[in-house]
Amino acid sequence: MRYKTILLLALALNLSFLPACFAGEYGVRLDTGPYNDPPAPRLRYPINETAVITGDEPLEFRWWDTQNGIRAYTIKIYKGYNMYASGLIYKKELPSYASSLKVSQDLFEDGQVYTWSLLCVSLAGFRSERSFNSFKVIKEG
Repeated sequence: MRYKTILLLALALNLSFLPACFAGEYGVRLDTGPYNDPPAPRLRYPINETAVITGDEPLEFRWWDTQNGIRAYTIKIYKGYNMYASGLIYKKELPSYASSLKVSQDLFEDGQVYTWSLLCVSLAGFRSERSFNSFKVIKEG
């Protein structure tokens, strides 16, 4: 009798999930949420068409560090516009508190195009979509 009353109340209130709860079909997904599905990181520099390297200074890659539930960042630098394994020239995993990385200017050639990508790794080990940008290196001095 009680089940019938609850079912009628659920139908009247359009609570279609209640019968599933009583039937044992209700489940919880643990693979979604803010700690499992991190958003793609936001890049800060270089995000222009060119990156100027002066003297012996390293090229500094920067991003916004506003993510909660992040365990690490993975940065990759490719020669050219394509992000193929054959063009990968640099890869590093960084701690969650990092918001920049300085890379030696020796890695870059004047006038060449490079693409960098960054992704987040959540506390649960899930990876975000990668953010990326291409830029041309100009060396001065």
